[in-house]
Amino acid sequence: MTTKEKPAVRKSSKATSKDTVIDAAIRLFETSGVQSSSMADIATEAGISRKTLYRVYEDRASLIEDILNQRLSAIGNKIRKKISSFSDIEEALVEGSIISIAAARRDKLFHKIVLEETNHQLEQYLLLGGGESTKQDGIDTWSPILDKARGKGLIRKDLSNVRILELLVNVQAILLLRDDYGKDEQRSFLKDLLVPAVLNI
Repeated sequence: MTTKEKPAVRKSSKATSKDTVIDAAIRLFETSGVQSSSMADIATEAGISRKTLYRVYEDRASLIEDILNQRLSAIGNKIRKKISSFSDIEEALVEGSIISIAAARRDKLFHKIVLEETNHQLEQYLLLGGGESTKQDGIDTWSPILDKARGKGLIRKDLSNVRILELLVNVQAILLLRDDYGKDEQRSFLKDLLVPAVLNI
């Protein structure tokens, strides 16, 4: 094969995994940008036909969602220990949220997708807290400190951990998009909105 020839497109869809497509999409998103990378471009990068790509992912939104779930899982793994180190529930809600937002912004691919892939499905994804495994990661991260605070009577009795996580995710999604807010503004917003929503104060 000469240097000018493109690699042959593989015919077999059985050998094509989601990981192959995700890896190809990530390479393109990082080099060409999210909006500039079409499904056809991703198929070419993965070395598969468009037909095979659509067998693996029925649409672009599903592919984006899997990439975001992967990134959120990595972010969650990075912040879990920090969040578990807080002994005060108010501090955990406020500072833990700031740590979460900062970690999401530092993940260049996650942040690039959030900024560039503007559609209602992405907004819904962010507000719902991602896929089921991502939600479970969130519950696993926050439950120990929430349960401890609940045992001290600090948490509103009508709120389950699942509901608190939903509140956390929604407030953090708002702040993630507010790149005009520094940490002081984030802290003030969280104290005014999240803390009274969760705690018995």
